[in-house]
Amino acid sequence: MRYVRTIGVLLVIGLALEGHASGQREPLRPSFNETACDLPGVSQEIRPRLRCGTVSVPRSYDNPGAGRFKLAIVVVRSAQQPAFPEPVVYISGGPGSPLTIYADHQARTPYAPSRDLILVDQRGTGRSEPNLCPDLDVAFLDAAVAIATDATDDALAKRLAANSSCRAEATARGFDLEDFGTSVTVADFEWVRRALGVERWNVYGESYGTTVAMTLVALHPDTVRSAVLDSIYPPDPTPMQSTNVANSLNAFFGYCAGDQACAAAYPDLAATYRETLAGLARAPLIVAMPPEMHLPDDRVSLTSTLLEALVSHLIYYPTAYPSLPRLIATVHDRDSQGLAKVLASARAAMSAEVNRSTHLAVECRDRPHYRDPLPAGASVLDRLQPYGLCNDWSEIGPAPLVPIGTTVPTLVLAGEFDPVTRPSLSQHLAALIGPNAHWVEFPRIGHNVRAFSPCGAKIAADFMDNPAQSPDTSCADRAAPIRFLPK
Repeated sequence: MRYVRTIGVLLVIGLALEGHASGQREPLRPSFNETACDLPGVSQEIRPRLRCGTVSVPRSYDNPGAGRFKLAIVVVRSAQQPAFPEPVVYISGGPGSPLTIYADHQARTPYAPSRDLILVDQRGTGRSEPNLCPDLDVAFLDAAVAIATDATDDALAKRLAANSSCRAEATARGFDLEDFGTSVTVADFEWVRRALGVERWNVYGESYGTTVAMTLVALHPDTVRSAVLDSIYPPDPTPMQSTNVANSLNAFFGYCAGDQACAAAYPDLAATYRETLAGLARAPLIVAMPPEMHLPDDRVSLTSTLLEALVSHLIYYPTAYPSLPRLIATVHDRDSQGLAKVLASARAAMSAEVNRSTHLAVECRDRPHYRDPLPAGASVLDRLQPYGLCNDWSEIGPAPLVPIGTTVPTLVLAGEFDPVTRPSLSQHLAALIGPNAHWVEFPRIGHNVRAFSPCGAKIAADFMDNPAQSPDTSCADRAAPIRFLPK
């Protein structure tokens, strides 16, 4: 009798838990659950074009009974209706960057104006489940700022403690940290494709999104009509971040030396930058900050490592290029005027960039080199990467892939000053992808070509509309020069 009663209780519990992540028992099939579009900042003009909802994906594709996570989805209907078949799916970077909250902006800058656009918050990002350790965002940010300011053993220990707390919290809440990584993200996108009833789509990956896009093309080529890889983030092995940034800055400083106005106002900018770092190493520059930032004593100590981190951030963005030489010269002359605004913007960007726990969860699964020890005297740019964190986080997962020899038409966009992947490396990857890949370099562009190059955006849109045709890339050679600000 006790056995029968126990079975009845278990059945009731099972029914009560049905539909929840921890209690999924029914066979899970791809489906789209439409919801209200409760997104911030969506205009009345754009709102009627949005179709919002969720897709529930298996927590573990190896164990479908382990439950599910809900992924946030937004389909942006093309302004032109009926839209062309085969929509565009945009795969954002990070890993860990939110996407669907920017639906209004994405709708106003379509990837292929005559096609619908699919936006997905990848698992653990934005409005998608899970949030591994929601109460530690401030601790992660504080630890990153501490390392950028002075990468001492204490600062590194502070970050390790935050990550250890996050791992303990996530596992205590029943999350398996092996349910992350690019192979899982690709499986999620394939599940979303089926849920939306899409036979084939055009895949646009940017930054880390190119890692996902390349792996998706390698594993599911029949579902991809065309692929655009904007600012490739290649699988391991990759150069260290300090090497990538040094290559980027050398190219930028070289451009300044060859530009009459820049060379006259900032002669030997590379040497000035080295002297500036050396001077800050001897004596940091104190910068008064606005009280609303709630910093100790309302000030920031601009150290050599913090300037390195700041400049490595600014070189991503062409909008920062005109003022970057003047910023370096200003700090070199120990003038703090105007620096508060720059530092406040950089800190705001750091806090909004990614979900740091998801970033770690993916990178630790994907990239073996983060388990290697850093050499003595490693750059702060490398110390900001998750070296020393992955060994205790999770096991290595399946490696991201390059679709070598694929028949999928592929467009590779590279920025001349990209601090993540130098153009020669992305060109090498395009050669590995094969004869169906077209590689285009964009002068005076950093990371994320499309966002800063109307020419790049047009080439990508034309390519997705007609991927069988070799793209006209002539506009890339007509990029406007940088208009540097005077000293």
